[in-house]
Amino acid sequence: MNNLFSVWLVPREKEEKELSKIVKNLTQKYNSPIFIPHLTLLGNVMTSFDDLKLAVDEVFEDKKAFTIRKTKLNQSEQFFKTVFIEFELDDNLKKLFKLLSSRTDNKSLKSFKPHISLIYKILPANEKIKIIKRVSIKNTFIINRIFIVSPKKGDDDFMDVKTWRILYKKNLLD
Repeated sequence: MNNLFSVWLVPREKEEKELSKIVKNLTQKYNSPIFIPHLTLLGNVMTSFDDLKLAVDEVFEDKKAFTIRKTKLNQSEQFFKTVFIEFELDDNLKKLFKLLSSRTDNKSLKSFKPHISLIYKILPANEKIKIIKRVSIKNTFIINRIFIVSPKKGDDDFMDVKTWRILYKKNLLD
């Protein structure tokens, strides 16, 4: 049976905690949903869990933890990109995206804009700019975990953040 999934790249625990602290503070200030900071490698993939897990295991087999580099803090009108950290689309991220996409839904590389969101909330532009000015973010993060995530009901969309569930975790080599 096919359901809706996303594949996340998750920073190592120390860095995840640092980002989670920022997310939590923004959540409390703006009454927005809490979530695990992550970079979505592939989003809204309609497939079977077993097929996706196999694809993730193949693509990330013997893969070492790797570094992603911040390009800037940014904001948008999109709910899932209210305020976010933009990352360089380097050769490694391109390769991972292409490999995983070719095994699932063949998304275009043009659709992949690597980022980690800090808040999910529709806010006025001036408020988002205030957040960007207040937040201090380091320049690099180490990705060492891959998560497969789904909405509570596998055929729902991801809009109800509190229903997200992690179905699979894969650790990368150190």
